[in-house]
Parts: sequence; C-alpha cells; structure tokens
Amino acid sequence: LSRLNTIWKGFINMQSVAKFVTKAYPVSGCFDYLSEDLPDTIHIGGRILPKTVWEYVGKLKCSLSKELCLIRFHPATEEEEVAYISLYSYFSSRGRFGVVANTNRHIKDLYLIPLSSKDPIPSKLLPFEGPG
Repeated sequence: LSRLNTIWKGFINMQSVAKFVTKAYPVSGCFDYLSEDLPDTIHIGGRILPKTVWEYVGKLKCSLSKELCLIRFHPATEEEEVAYISLYSYFSSRGRFGVVANTNRHIKDLYLIPLSSKDPIPSKLLPFEGPG
C-alpha cells in the first residue's frame, strides 16, 4: 500500500459494531469521483447475502451505462486496527457483506466485502483494471 496514493480518508461506522478511521486505496476501475463523493463517514446500514451482491455485480458488468470500481480499506493507524478487525469479524462470521446506507449521486451502491489476506479474489470482481 505504501506505493499507492490514498483516494479517501474518513470514518467507517456501523452502530454497535465498530467505528474507525480508515484510508481507501484504488484497486480497479475509475476513481474520478470517489474522493469527492464518499462522505466523511461511511455508515453501514445492514448486511446482505453474498449471492445477492454477486448477481447484481454480474448484471453491472453487462451494463454499458454503469461502472464497477473496487477500493481497499485499510485502518488509518495501528490503533484503529482493533475496530477494523471487529467489523471484518462481524461480517465474516455471519457470511454477509456490508451495505452502505449513505451513497452519493455518482455512487449508486456500495458494499463492504470482507476478504482476509488468504482469501482468493472473487472471480466476479476480476479482471482488475487499475493498480490491482
């Protein structure tokens, strides 16, 4: 991550689970509006089944009018890691993804997908177009 520029810095908040400062790094897609359109605090409004997200992503990839971009969140400091891991564990242990409640005009939907460093990249997200 040290070679990549951050595209956003702010809070991720899921009430009664975790709140922490995080940085977002580019992975794949177009990031032109993200730094402007992501709010200061990303509020997670709930959970969603991975199957539902993958069906939606499959439809998005076929659309000419929609873009899919991937970003990686990383705790802003070592102190933030505990809350970051708590949120990851919350979704991972339940087999769910997070749904962001406060999206903006350029961002239609935003999901948090918990991936450990050992997990393979889901095939629905490949190929990467960008820094990877």
